[in-house]
Amino acid sequence: MSMPAVSTCLAPSCRNQVEGSVGTCPTCGGKMRTPRTVRIAGWVLLVCGVFLAGFMSYLWSLLAPSMAHPGATTGGTTFTGTAEQAETIFTVFAAVIVFGLGSIAYGLWMIVTGRRSIAMMIGVLVLAAALIAISWRAMAVLPG
Repeated sequence: MSMPAVSTCLAPSCRNQVEGSVGTCPTCGGKMRTPRTVRIAGWVLLVCGVFLAGFMSYLWSLLAPSMAHPGATTGGTTFTGTAEQAETIFTVFAAVIVFGLGSIAYGLWMIVTGRRSIAMMIGVLVLAAALIAISWRAMAVLPG
């Protein structure tokens, strides 16, 4: 059983919700957020999340063998950093992957339902804040 389409007024003073896909708010005349616009935003989130999670996973698989053994030549490559630096880089990679997966999940939710979810939005924002904090910490550990 699918949920009925709901359009929401974008005017902060109104925020009226109307069942169906409505372009103009019947209360204030403002622009409405329709299920179609939510689904488009969902596709953008999905594509960005797949890119982030996929690209970071690829980098991880490419760099992990040499970074797991600092100073040793592995696969023709030598990681010259410390074990702590390698761990920090992997932590940043993991945070980007988790943020990408959160974006994928929220994007899929928006595509399937045509609605936004405040709880899922807060969850993705918390992941973004964690990513920023981890990256900030990494800047203190990594040279340059």
